[in-house]
Amino acid sequence: MSSAICSEDLDFIENELNFDDKVSLLFLLYGHRNPKYLLQVLSIASETPKEETHILFDWTSCVDQDGWQSELLEALVIIQANLCLLKCGFDDTELNERFLPHLAELNCFVNPVLKGLYLLCEKIDDNIAAKFSNYLKQSHSVPIGEYKYFEIVLLDLLCQRSIKLGSSMTGEECDLLVLIAAFKSLELYELSDYCKAISNNFNTDFILTRNQADNIKDTKLLKQVSKIELTPQDELKDAYYISKQNAGIILVINQFTFYRETNLELADLLPLKPLGNRRGTEVDKLAILNLFTAFGYDSIFVENITHVEILKHVENAVRKIKSSHCSLVVCLLSHGQEGKVYGSNSIPVSVKAIEKAMAAEKLTGKPKLLFVQACQGSDLQTAVEISQLEHDGSSVEKTASVFVDFLVAWSTVPGFASIRHVEKGSWFIQELCLKLRQLHANNHLMDILTAVINDVSSKRGYGNECMVPIIYSTLRKKVYFEALKLK
Repeated sequence: MSSAICSEDLDFIENELNFDDKVSLLFLLYGHRNPKYLLQVLSIASETPKEETHILFDWTSCVDQDGWQSELLEALVIIQANLCLLKCGFDDTELNERFLPHLAELNCFVNPVLKGLYLLCEKIDDNIAAKFSNYLKQSHSVPIGEYKYFEIVLLDLLCQRSIKLGSSMTGEECDLLVLIAAFKSLELYELSDYCKAISNNFNTDFILTRNQADNIKDTKLLKQVSKIELTPQDELKDAYYISKQNAGIILVINQFTFYRETNLELADLLPLKPLGNRRGTEVDKLAILNLFTAFGYDSIFVENITHVEILKHVENAVRKIKSSHCSLVVCLLSHGQEGKVYGSNSIPVSVKAIEKAMAAEKLTGKPKLLFVQACQGSDLQTAVEISQLEHDGSSVEKTASVFVDFLVAWSTVPGFASIRHVEKGSWFIQELCLKLRQLHANNHLMDILTAVINDVSSKRGYGNECMVPIIYSTLRKKVYFEALKLK
């Protein structure tokens, strides 16, 4: 794959796109920077859509010169400009796996609200756009020009401050109430709920990030992290620092298809009903691998393996750990029951056995992280009103045993099912990857996992289903990941 886009490619890229895609691309890149300028430019350009434009050059003058290539790449992937990417020497499949453009909740470089609004535009036809504009003019006295493209309608609303993208720099929250109310009044409830989800996702993440940053802003440890240039062997007094140069190994075991074991000696271990395919697990797998390889981990990926092979692969990952490595991460994506996960042969293996395999002497003193996306039962949790939340703290592990510095995170508490979307992946893994990417630069792992629990527990299914992840830990120190930087 080509290593980067250079400035000489900009005119080619811009004029390789048809005008519809050009509007979408510039909306994603310019919408939060200078919507008024872009509205003027596109309004004029739409009169002669076949003429060449040179707007991307102007765009690069107002962005981070070290990061514009990645933002442009992600925007091109989001608008599915696959042919253009291929002509520039990029592997469009690899880029799609990297940026996950179809998931509105996930973003790397493009503004998250703009990504959501672009995907909204893809859901709107000319008939809906006309009804929407007429409704705003008549009911809200919001003057909207006669635009062919809904992205330009949204730019007009941004310029009027009728909608607000939100900004962590200024402390402004996202406000899409005009869109939410308009679609609801037009009885387009799916679009109204979609806009509400865009706004809620941004504001929830923004508030959590702001609160956590305020809570730890003045701590001594973060001052040390910001001032000290760390080497791979450096270890802060009260923290484990996972450097990208020697992060360690991540083993991802992804179970998608299942069959019934035919060995009669194991028949009693089979579940009563056949296990179905785990649709959506591919999205989880890609999210994990993309994130942890960015953190510097060497990845081992296996799928559809038996209960015996699960333990063998964990032992193999332990053997590959070097003395210079910072940590070991194992991620299990499968069906499960309380305290166990299933092999592809529908035979369960105890998670305690997996922990024991990870608790090798060579890993003593190194963080061992185990993430389990699996059910721990069949019951569904139902949301109820609460007055306050409480939790009991556990005693601190003091002994220097092989089981110290462990962290195990289950997607759900014992006895209950874990919720997985067949297209967007599981609630737990997607929130885990999202929060790690967003918060790792200034927060340690346990604080990030607290944010994951908060967000996952606030989600609701169509039948008011909910779930709560559970974490237990013998970590003696805080775990920090080296901050990801734009390339």
